[in-house]
Amino acid sequence: MVARRVTGSGKSTLALTVGGILRPGSGTSRVAAPGDRVLSVAQQGHAFEGTLRETLTLAAPGCDDTGIVAGLREIGAEVLLRECPDGLETRLGAGRHALSSAMAQCLAPARVHLAGPEVVVLDEATAEAGSADAQWLEEVAEAVLRGRSALVVAHRLSQAAVCDRIVVMAKGRIVEEGSHAELLASQGRYAVLWEMWFG
Repeated sequence: MVARRVTGSGKSTLALTVGGILRPGSGTSRVAAPGDRVLSVAQQGHAFEGTLRETLTLAAPGCDDTGIVAGLREIGAEVLLRECPDGLETRLGAGRHALSSAMAQCLAPARVHLAGPEVVVLDEATAEAGSADAQWLEEVAEAVLRGRSALVVAHRLSQAAVCDRIVVMAKGRIVEEGSHAELLASQGRYAVLWEMWFG
């Protein structure tokens, strides 16, 4: 799904509903996976108080160090280990090792990947990154989504372009849907946004 940062379009409400965080006031919400097999990556990166190991395995408590390192490599996020002076033992949080904004944002997709959900809800997961780190974070996010069903709330249209199906929302309603090529050919809102973004 794609919606440029337009307040009130309904994109985050949809993401919260699919992620099981918000219940619809009316109607029904169906996701083709049990609730515990759906995980969300929110806009804000957060390093929880504790070791890097603890913050990475919050949703995968049985994951050992070998699994953590392998998982980080799979998504191109092993730089987290180099960024932390004591590796997985590095203590994070108030008064401890401070991660850069990009490294903090990388924690959530890494946690989700290690947990191995069937469905991932990615709500503008790279929106806060500086431009130097945005490409890397997009690559990490794409690696996390590989082989999984996903709902991607995209701020960058390049994230939307790789999705199988794109939904454009306005004022809580779907106004367009289709593949990237179909939406460009239809010359509607998505095509206008694409032209503005990459023109």
